[in-house]
Amino acid sequence: MKLINCPECDNEILERIGTVCPKCGHTVGYFDGNDKRKKYGKFFAISVFVPFISFITIIFASVSQISLAIASVFYLVLAYFSCPIRFKDLFFTRYEKLFFWTIWTLANSLMVTMIVNLFSKL
Repeated sequence: MKLINCPECDNEILERIGTVCPKCGHTVGYFDGNDKRKKYGKFFAISVFVPFISFITIIFASVSQISLAIASVFYLVLAYFSCPIRFKDLFFTRYEKLFFWTIWTLANSLMVTMIVNLFSKL
């Protein structure tokens, strides 16, 4: 097991999540430790919130073609920033890679379908 220094008292403790420092009582959380875990947490948050934010933005912008076009550009930018290829070094297993690619593809397919349908109705 790898050891890290406790962020509170600098005592050496295990890197494992849930480890309690015997000196000060600090508990190692998910975002303590290595930088890869922090980036993974950010990527997971982006993967969850970007489709939701895009969906709400496009629904509210569907009143005119101009606002829908602006919302569509906003969606494309968010889709680019949430693309799993930008975070390919974060995946620990093939299952994670397949899972995030599937979710990203499904969410973006539904968003593109919704945008095309809204443009055809306006």
